[in-house]
Amino acid sequence: MKNILLLFLLTCISCGIPYDGETIINLKLKVVNSANEPLVNEKAFIGVSYADNGYDYSTYKKTSDGEGFIKINMFKPKNGASLILNESTEYLPVYINELSDNNFEDLNWDLGTLTLLRLDEITLFTIIPNQISANKIIYKIEVDGIKYEEQITLNNIEPQLYHHLKKNQSFELNYQIKNTTTEEIEYFSIPLTIVNDELNYTLTF
Repeated sequence: MKNILLLFLLTCISCGIPYDGETIINLKLKVVNSANEPLVNEKAFIGVSYADNGYDYSTYKKTSDGEGFIKINMFKPKNGASLILNESTEYLPVYINELSDNNFEDLNWDLGTLTLLRLDEITLFTIIPNQISANKIIYKIEVDGIKYEEQITLNNIEPQLYHHLKKNQSFELNYQIKNTTTEEIEYFSIPLTIVNDELNYTLTF
């Protein structure tokens, strides 16, 4: 009998509520279209993991208001969470990951503005590395323009060589090159334009 009771208690603990039940987080995101117009009634929900690798997708759901804002007041997730927008029939799905207090300074988790894009609005931009110096590496890459990312991981600094960009725009390719011998980092910014076709850029370092 004691063993059965212990097993029941352990099961309850492992499958417990994935929120701390005390701290209230104010999460905010604005969604717009490619013309920077607010999108109304776009559905979003929070996905959060349990300790046993299960997920809760039903506790927090919201739609964007007349100004395009998605505002969710929720208990702080214990194991981090994702904001998921994957129910639109017009726009591509987006998953914003690593929502935790490690990535925010206070209880107001402001995710800024997200541009939702349709499949026919994007084209591929590829960065082709061309290493000519043995002691240099690509340290960081950032594309400053309107782009589509299905999986957005907060504070991810891994260099990405493939980007889906909105067609017909000028943008900037910002990147950093690190000298592995001296630890010196060089900063570069290249203005580029993408039209309808795929664009390749050779990055020499």
